[in-house]
Amino acid sequence: MGSRRVWEPSEGSHVSDTAPSRPAVAPPVLNPHQQAALDVLVAALGKGYSGYLLHGITGSGKTEVYLRLIAQARAQGKGALVLVPEIALTPQLAARFRARFGDDVAVLHSALPAAERLAAWRRLRSGEVGIAVGARSAVFAPVHGLAVVVVDEEHDGSFKQEDGVRYHGRDLAVMRAHQAKAVVVLGSATPSLESFRNVLVGRFRRLLLPTRANPAAAARPLPPVEIIDLRRHQMGPDQLLAPPLVEAVAEALAAGEQTILFLNRRGFSTLMHCPACGAVLRCSSCDVSMTLHRGREKLICHYCGRAAAIPTRCPACKQAALQGLGTGTERVESVVRALFPSARVARLDRDTTDGQRNRLEKLLARVHERQIDILVGTQMVTKGHDFGGVTLVGVLQPDQGMHLPDFRAAERTFQLLEQVAGRAGRGDRPGRIVVQTFCPEHPAIQFLRTHDYEGFVRDELARRESASYPPFSRMIALRLDGRHEASVRAAATSAAAHARAQAGAAVHVLGPAEAPIARLRGRSRYQIWLRGTDRAKLQATARAAAEVTLPRDLRLAIDVDPQSVL
Repeated sequence: MGSRRVWEPSEGSHVSDTAPSRPAVAPPVLNPHQQAALDVLVAALGKGYSGYLLHGITGSGKTEVYLRLIAQARAQGKGALVLVPEIALTPQLAARFRARFGDDVAVLHSALPAAERLAAWRRLRSGEVGIAVGARSAVFAPVHGLAVVVVDEEHDGSFKQEDGVRYHGRDLAVMRAHQAKAVVVLGSATPSLESFRNVLVGRFRRLLLPTRANPAAAARPLPPVEIIDLRRHQMGPDQLLAPPLVEAVAEALAAGEQTILFLNRRGFSTLMHCPACGAVLRCSSCDVSMTLHRGREKLICHYCGRAAAIPTRCPACKQAALQGLGTGTERVESVVRALFPSARVARLDRDTTDGQRNRLEKLLARVHERQIDILVGTQMVTKGHDFGGVTLVGVLQPDQGMHLPDFRAAERTFQLLEQVAGRAGRGDRPGRIVVQTFCPEHPAIQFLRTHDYEGFVRDELARRESASYPPFSRMIALRLDGRHEASVRAAATSAAAHARAQAGAAVHVLGPAEAPIARLRGRSRYQIWLRGTDRAKLQATARAAAEVTLPRDLRLAIDVDPQSVL
């Protein structure tokens, strides 16, 4: 079974979109870069399949290009499909589309009630509606006369379905466009290495939007990035905000400007431990520590969702010495409120929205209306938001993500930091980025300093090529899980032997080995990884491994082009 990282909400983690249609509005004037990109895309309509990477910096107006292209397709009686990575973004994008196209938009995602989803599906299939907007499952929408396929934030890991029938929404969208002889547009400020390499080898054409759409923001460079080396700074008693960041927040408050503080961990403390005996409170079903949530007064497992009361004594040694370690957004919010008691502080993460669209929309509206001075949040603050009053972005503890046991860790860290940095300075006032880290020499931090996406990508591609990692090879993960660790290990050993017998020299077989999270939802987990450049031989090797006889309790999943090692 596939694991899901806690910072990647599942497609079904937000509720339905029922926003009413809005009257059409006049589109803004395009800048020269937007117009040039649009001209290329419109010229490609009706001429067969073609693939494009719309590479625009944050705030460059990619969505307006999508809207204009789709308007051209609809004028020709053709249909369009638009994918966004998360349901949290769907209502915002759907509202923009409805403002432009009225009722010619159907919204599709897995959190919609079945009746609404069926109604939208039927309207699309009958041709009553010509535009489908949704999260990854919308890639299967029955759009009539499909001529345009858009994948917004194409780099986002949420496009990968990690369990059940595994697929990547972006890759399926490209294939669907190919079959429909349509134009496919992959949009991002930080494209995936796979898409960037597809540009280098000629599979996609890159269209650049190098300036922001807001004329005031376009007239100045991207916000400067200040790196705080935490090894050289004396932290305060809370150990969260270094003095330079505290000063920067105070300056923003004094100027009547807004601040975003980003930490990609929710909860109050990431684990509870006993300093007397060293015990850590762990989930009884998963091989992970429980996270302390002060607001709920519970310990919660972020993988299986199990909740437990906070014990007054250590379960191991019975001493009343339990302490919280590690930091989440809940604790940051508490510290910020203490540091700036007159500031209006809010928190945006899955706990504060609790899967309810109205809570999310109310919170975002308060930010837009300048009713919030400091917004603390996880990756939910990084995408799809255009806050004109935000001039300061502070990044706390990016080190956690960049040191994960995953060859994509540096790429994901750079993408996340560049995306959150892009929230600053989008309005009439210049922005500023402050990043606290113990590893300022890390490539993700160094290239962020100058917003050098291409420098980072070329450096990272060289590292990947030297190690034969994707996109210079293909990978398949074989994931086995079951109730009893010994039987899972034995089955994994047998499956790996089957794989090696088939692989020959063309496929490198890694494992079997315990998954980094060795136990999840009460099931032990092992993995086998296959790597090679010959797709057919990789598939044959995976099929051979899957022929192993499994006890009834065991499950084996084949994950092609896996996005997570966990």
